[in-house]
Formats: sequence, C-alpha cells, structure tokens
Amino acid sequence: MRFEFRLPDIGEGVVEGELVKLKVAVGDTVSEDMELFDVMTDKATVPIPSPKAGEVVAIHFKEGDIIPTGAVVIAIEVAANAPAPIAVPVATQPHLAATSPVPATVADAAPSGPVRASPATRKLASELGVDLRTVAGTGPHGRVTKDDLRAGTKPAPPPAAAALPPVSDAPLEERIPLRGLRRKIHDKMHVSKTTAAHFTYVEEVDFTEIVAMKERLAPDFAKRGVKLTFLPFVLKAVTASLKKPEFAYLNATLDDDRGEIVVKRSYHIGIAAATEPGLVVTVLRDADRLTLEELARGVQALAEGARAATLKPHDYGGSTFTITSLGALGGMFATPIINHPEVAILGLHKIEPRPVVLGGQIVIRDRMYMSCSFDHRLIDGHVGAAFVQSIRGYIERPETLFATLR
Repeated sequence: MRFEFRLPDIGEGVVEGELVKLKVAVGDTVSEDMELFDVMTDKATVPIPSPKAGEVVAIHFKEGDIIPTGAVVIAIEVAANAPAPIAVPVATQPHLAATSPVPATVADAAPSGPVRASPATRKLASELGVDLRTVAGTGPHGRVTKDDLRAGTKPAPPPAAAALPPVSDAPLEERIPLRGLRRKIHDKMHVSKTTAAHFTYVEEVDFTEIVAMKERLAPDFAKRGVKLTFLPFVLKAVTASLKKPEFAYLNATLDDDRGEIVVKRSYHIGIAAATEPGLVVTVLRDADRLTLEELARGVQALAEGARAATLKPHDYGGSTFTITSLGALGGMFATPIINHPEVAILGLHKIEPRPVVLGGQIVIRDRMYMSCSFDHRLIDGHVGAAFVQSIRGYIERPETLFATLR
C-alpha cells in the first residue's frame, strides 16, 4: 500500500518551510517515528518524523526547496495490513509543535491557503504597492519571488552583506546555493535595512563597579553550576530602563501594514547568539521578573542550546528588544541592525582598562563602548540618547539597580 506523506501543519501560522536536510533516500527502510527530514520555518528548524513504517519509494523535493504545507514530500510503501495513521493537527497541540510534531497526514488533503511567498517578498510587495495575488510566481510550486515583483518596476538591489561559507581555491568562481539559516538571515536583514530608518548612538560606560561585583559573586554562582557573565547585569539595566514610562516605545514593534505602534507589556529580551550556520536570536522571556542568578542560568542555557542546536521553537521569536555582543572581538563601536519589527537593538563591546580623568586625576577604569541603534521613524534622537544614559546610570551605580531583589 502506497502512503503519501504530506508536510504537516507545524502551527503558528506557518504555511511553508525550507527542506534543509533529507535524512532518507529512495529504497531506505524507515520505522515509525523515524526522522525523515528537517524543515526550517521562520520560527525554527523542526525534525519531521514518519507516521508509518515501510520503504521509501519516492521523494518529491530536494534540499533547499520550499515546501508548502500539505504538499506530498515522500511516498512510503507500507504493509497492506498496517494501521492507518491518526490525523493529529499539530497546530492544536502546542506541546507537540515545540518538539517533534506528529504529522497531520491525510492522503486526500490538497495544499491550499494564501499566496506562497517569504516574509521578505511580502514586505517588498507592500513597498512596491503590488498585490501578490496578481503576480505569477516562478519559484518552486508557484512561489512568488522578489525577482517576480521587481520585474518591470526596478532592478534588484545588491545582495546583503553577510558571511558566506568558505570556498575552495579552485576553480576561480564557485556558486553556492543560499539556503537554510543563511537565507533567513539574508531576508530578514534586507527587510530591516530597507524598512527601519536606522540611527546609532554610542556611549562609553564605566563598568568598574560591575566588574568588582561580578568577581565577588562569580565563585558562589559557580558552586551552584552557574557561569556568571556581564550580560545578566546589562539585562537588569536594560529591563529597568525599558520599564520607565518615558521609554515605553522602545519595548514595542511597528505594524507597518496597519499603521500601528504595538507597545509590549512583557519584556522578552532577544539575545543574539553566534552558531556555526549563522547568527540566531534566542529569547529570554519575562527577563524583568528574573533575579540575577535566574538571568545567568537563562543566558547560559540559551547559549548552550544554540551551539548544540537543541533549542525549541519557543526559544526563538517574539522578542521585544534585542541585545547583541561582540564579546572579546570588541572593537571600538559598531552599528547593529535592528531585529525587525522591533525598534531598537543594543550592541555590547569588550570591557578593557582605559585611562580616564576622575576628580581631576588620571585613573584606570574598566570601560565599555555601547552602540544602540534605533528606528528613527518612532524613536527620536533625544529619546534614544536618554535611554542609553539610563542604562549607563544603572551600570555605573549598581546600588540603584539592585535596590530590590528583582
């Protein structure tokens, strides 16, 4: 009996995903719940298991293809007396969507839904005033691409600058498909840079008191299995500043389609993490409610999970403000790109001893440059500057930051 396995509904409004890794080939024998392939959505990379045991007799997509929800991906020849798969709509079971989804497999289902296009393509269509329903898609399975939209309007811009996979010395030119996480980064950075009106404010901040506090606390944290870094202190300062009424718009997103400012009452802080495939933004939820130790545990768990690729969809997406750190690479300052649709991002650099004038004397202090980029469409220059100065005030006078337990 031939069983046609369709891409299940992964939930959260996802209508398509990129096939980033095939784990079986035609002729392979698969068991029930064995992982068949990985699919990447805007939320995360999700392993898709087989609902039936049998032999793979056909694979209809290749790595790098965009698969619409409901499309037949793999055909499996199963025993005639095998029980029929149980249709389980993943979208109604959040606990399954966050791990390995149980497919909603019905052989007679037909793919349907909105026009197939990436978020970046939809954004470009809005900018160009083009109705996606009137555009003939030339991508896989009728997917509308940005080139389809630009045809007859304006030439395509040069590709966004981003680190690419290493290439060999020969031949003189090599073409590498833009796939997986790198494609997602490419699209999101393009949307951010062509949508938000970026401006960056840089300040030098004295971390001397925080350095001393960290040195005192780190041994006790280590005894409890927690590595204390400087980031939890910065998170404390950032959330305390975001909660001030005058900075409410900094913990917000812009809904350009509806012309609305969406002010957030929760403080879900995005933390950029470097991984082998590329930069990802993990999310520390309700950061304002966490103690210093809880923040340190959360930062550590997200960093380890990002490096090991074990994080779940809940660990990505839904951030309200993002922090990115260059760590030891430091540099003097940078101009970080906003994590769209947020309106601000804070860039951290290395802490190093520098000579400064204090009380008329030249002394050595531990200093860091902070770079904060804002969307000038919503955040005025003086508001952005005042926000950074608020963070600076908490860092340089930590007794004001830790006046309460949380």
